[in-house]
Amino acid sequence: MTEFVGLRTRLKPGMEDAYDAAHAAVWPELLAAQREVGIKRWLIFRDGVDIFHSIECEDYAHAIAELAKLPINQSWQAEMAQYAEVAHDYSGAASDRLPLIFNAG
Repeated sequence: MTEFVGLRTRLKPGMEDAYDAAHAAVWPELLAAQREVGIKRWLIFRDGVDIFHSIECEDYAHAIAELAKLPINQSWQAEMAQYAEVAHDYSGAASDRLPLIFNAG
């Protein structure tokens, strides 16, 4: 069954352009790793410094746990940490996860 996950993160002020540029050139190896762990689609929306992620996957907890182990993801997250006020939580118990309120799909 497909799972839809929403996350919220926040950039450090002034990091918007650099964050956008980084995501215009996401590493192909990272994208392949995301697919391998069951992530079908990862969308990111930005409103100023507020970042909203929409993830479509089979099992988010499993996907995040597997990504947390991979050196390619660890390297990407280290790169992204310079932009974010708080780094994305790969523990599976993320406080940045948003509750799903409505799904018309």
